[in-house]
Amino acid sequence: MYTDTISLLVDAGEHKTSAIRKNPGGFLLGAMMAGAYVGFGSVIMYSVTAHVDAAWVRLVSGAVFSAALTIVIFAGSELFTGTAMYMPLAVLSRKSTVPDMLTVWAVTWVGNLIGAVLLALLIKAAGGGVILSDGRDHFIAAAVAKATAPSSELFFRGILCNWLVCLAIWMCNRTSDATAKLVLIFWPITIFVSAGFEHSVANMFVFSMAILTGNPAIGLVDVFKNLFWVTLGNLAGGSLFVACGYWFQEHGIGHEAHTSLAPTTERRPSR
Repeated sequence: MYTDTISLLVDAGEHKTSAIRKNPGGFLLGAMMAGAYVGFGSVIMYSVTAHVDAAWVRLVSGAVFSAALTIVIFAGSELFTGTAMYMPLAVLSRKSTVPDMLTVWAVTWVGNLIGAVLLALLIKAAGGGVILSDGRDHFIAAAVAKATAPSSELFFRGILCNWLVCLAIWMCNRTSDATAKLVLIFWPITIFVSAGFEHSVANMFVFSMAILTGNPAIGLVDVFKNLFWVTLGNLAGGSLFVACGYWFQEHGIGHEAHTSLAPTTERRPSR
């Protein structure tokens, strides 16, 4: 069964609610750090793939971007897309309320955005690296594709993305082995990036960096449209497909024993 894993994630959601109440500035700082960590994943992804053969770009992109969630999980920070799973579980367990959940989502999203923007400003001040030099065309083309994608596609890509991201976090909470966590992060993240799904926090950095280039093809209206629909999709993917999916298996239409990969006693939740 999934009792131990759900309990860990419920505790994490309850802790986030408490943290915002007791130390809102510290919580916001943790969210800013997560925005920057995901931004670093985008930096390596667009830098490494700038001159990769077209047949391998998607696979290489997914493989290297998994570094972003690896840093978030092992370093600790507050990632919006993860709260899409934590907070519904806490609400379903009556350890948090719906207003608490919405507050966590809002503060985490804003903090992630601030962190992503700050990292983009630092990268620009440092010269822009590959992204703003020999990889500029590759990066701008990716940003424009995101900005001009249809709203319905963005929404469903957001669902698929965070279904996989939250699955990675879920699986990390089913083992205490650090090496296993690395493998469990790698595959879902590689799938979502290689398939071209949309992650709201990653897009925050991409658009921040693209706007700093002054490219007229990327307007604020298109950026807001992308972030709006991808954010809604990310919430649906984490909340419905992972949190509610496992909750109702455990408490409603559950099936026979599904034990965790390793004992979960005395473990802190993987973020």
